[in-house]
Amino acid sequence: MRYIDYYKVLGVERNASGDAIRRAYITLAWNYHPDLNYNFNNALVKFTLINEAYRIFEELDNRTNFKIKLEQYDKIRDIIRNQHKRTSEIKTNPQ
Repeated sequence: MRYIDYYKVLGVERNASGDAIRRAYITLAWNYHPDLNYNFNNALVKFTLINEAYRIFEELDNRTNFKIKLEQYDKIRDIIRNQHKRTSEIKTNPQ
């Protein structure tokens, strides 16, 4: 399962205000709305993802919960990377 960073989808920082998130959403929605961008092949896919991201961040509680989950995901990813690095070092430099 791939984890989607909705902050990246909207192009905002993780500490962005609700207003900044809303402005980013409006800009992207105009840029990728399928009715306005019929020549852009992935407009519907991008527009759907933008809407999903905004729906998550619409309420402060959802944004807070997402931020917590994203931080947990980052920690787990770092632990796994470190384990892979150690395993590779052991395989290349056996004692």
